Amino acid sequence: ANKNFMMLFVAYTVVCTAHSMSSATLSAALRTTGMDISIIGMVSATMSWAAFLIRPFSAPIVDRGNKKKVYICAVGLFTVAIFLYSQCVKNPSLAVPAKIIHGIAWTFISTVTAVVLSEYVPREDYGTALGFFMISQMIASAISQPIAFELANLFGYQTMYLIFGCVAAAGLILICFTAPTKKQNLEKSVFSNLKLENLFAKEAILPMLVNVAYQGTKSGLNVFIAAFALEELNLANIGIFSTCVSLTAWVARPFLGSLLDKKGAKVTLLPAGIAFSVGLISLAMAQNILYFCIAGILIGFGQSGISPVLTAISMRTVPENRKAAANATNYLGMDLGSAIASTAGGFVVTAFGFRAGFTAFIAPVMLATILAAYYLNKTEKQAVNS
Repeated sequence: ANKNFMMLFVAYTVVCTAHSMSSATLSAALRTTGMDISIIGMVSATMSWAAFLIRPFSAPIVDRGNKKKVYICAVGLFTVAIFLYSQCVKNPSLAVPAKIIHGIAWTFISTVTAVVLSEYVPREDYGTALGFFMISQMIASAISQPIAFELANLFGYQTMYLIFGCVAAAGLILICFTAPTKKQNLEKSVFSNLKLENLFAKEAILPMLVNVAYQGTKSGLNVFIAAFALEELNLANIGIFSTCVSLTAWVARPFLGSLLDKKGAKVTLLPAGIAFSVGLISLAMAQNILYFCIAGILIGFGQSGISPVLTAISMRTVPENRKAAANATNYLGMDLGSAIASTAGGFVVTAFGFRAGFTAFIAPVMLATILAAYYLNKTEKQAVNS
């Protein structure tokens, strides 16, 4: 079991590394072809729309299908998407199919990884194993962008994507060598008994809406930050921002998690929302790399205060047998937020400039924080009174 765990861990880490470098670098790569920022925003949004449409069906396919085969297909598709990105510099029209393929592949990867992992580790060690996978995600997002931009500056974007495509392919080969997953004895097809309540939890709508604002803002920043840094401040490698976000989130998450358990959601959410907003102000005022580091630290702190709260709330609102639906609803908020922010952000940036775009993101973040804090205050009071 340990050999399978290690292979899966390494594969997931390299796949995450290739994934997390893609959004910021692709916007910068497309900018070098002269593509307009509003078009880049719309191109980036196609990935989120693809994920949004496919996500409700990913859970039943993963639950009822052959998990290892699903995983291999998903990582295979993902690898194809990275190789397609390498051709976007010469042929920008390939960016849309590449983003759609990436969106579908990543939806399945994010759904299936934890499920496959559960077959390779004993039940009592699963929480620890999952913790390692969360860390690998953080490491990937901390190191991927600085390395990617450095490679792009040295060899050009096309070569950089080819290198990352080979990295993703190495992950795919490792997954092929893991042990087969358990066979499902299904009399019926994968899609039989599909009910809306198994795909979507209406009880989790509030956390989903908060996620639209937060995750959307985070994705919007990722799309526009590299172009802003290069065009207005002549900073070629803006990967340090992503590193600061990831490292801060890694350090802050355990502290904010215990704060959530001891003091409740409201005390955790409000400081997180304010930190996130001040981070956006720092970006809007940026003059040099230090501003990006400060923004990264504040946004990393803000995000790690919010994500666990949202997951906890959406899980608390539903009975045991609908936890997957609640989680899927939460993810739908992320997909929807990313799609809206990339599209709307592109138009705002084109019309008013990058700094106005970053400032505009403050409104949904603070609105979502205040709404969530009010709602949580009410539900916590009800819990005390009942």
